[in-house]
Amino acid sequence: MNNRKKHVMNRAHELFIEKGFHTTSIQEILETSGISKGTFYNYFTSKNELLISIFKSIYSEIEEKRKKLLMGENKKNIDIFIKQIELLIRTNDQYKIISLFEEILFTKDEELKEFLKLRRIQELHWVHARLHDICDAKSKPYLLDCAIMMTGILHNLFYFYSLENKDKSDIHKVVTYAVNRIISNAKELSISKEQLLDPIVLKQWLPDAAHQKYQEKELLQIIDGLKAKITESCMSEKDKDKFFELIDFVREELHDNDSARIHLVESAIGTLKSLIKDERCQILLYELENQFNSYINQYKKTISR
Repeated sequence: MNNRKKHVMNRAHELFIEKGFHTTSIQEILETSGISKGTFYNYFTSKNELLISIFKSIYSEIEEKRKKLLMGENKKNIDIFIKQIELLIRTNDQYKIISLFEEILFTKDEELKEFLKLRRIQELHWVHARLHDICDAKSKPYLLDCAIMMTGILHNLFYFYSLENKDKSDIHKVVTYAVNRIISNAKELSISKEQLLDPIVLKQWLPDAAHQKYQEKELLQIIDGLKAKITESCMSEKDKDKFFELIDFVREELHDNDSARIHLVESAIGTLKSLIKDERCQILLYELENQFNSYINQYKKTISR
């Protein structure tokens, strides 16, 4: 994204917070950001698209920071999960995302409401995936229910906690409390076997393209974790360079999935599995192989429609 376009988004975001999205005119955005109408429409087809671009930019930033928090760490580490949720909450507060979302909820604009719905599903998908990392296998059929409960619990806990602690709201305390309750619920549900929603509905809720993009991000996260483990290992520098070359090849092919050479990627992963003996790396390699197969199957379904 070029600096000028980012400047327009920043100025518009300030106006939306100050005046509200619907009461801010395009003319005000032009005057505040110092651009012409032609330049605006070169960047965005509408004010809606501008707002959606602002949201996407913010959540791209969140996803990148979440990835960095997890890089090289054990995915089962609950403290990392708590930090990732705190990151989302602090960023939402910094950019006043909730107030903008609430304005969208009361609008009749279907385009914005559809975007908001998709964003909520994507965030639910992320929470579900992270609970999947943390909880044991017996809990997995009930983790979508837990992810839904967690998003609702967090929202209400912060609302009522802030009523009593307006000047001393403790984000870490609230998030830790919510996460501990949900993990306990997951264990209890694995015993009672009560299920409201089957996790398979997540794939139905996410459009194919969005689900495929989510899978790609999961693959890249595994690749980053694998490179971190290799870096920490006692392998020779020569072996590390050879393995990094194969891993980077897999990454490049994922970025160009329209012409991804599937058999070569499978061969590269197979070579890594046969040569790398480090147990931690082996776990990630098997996960990479499974996720890649799932990703390719999803991609084939998408292009066949």
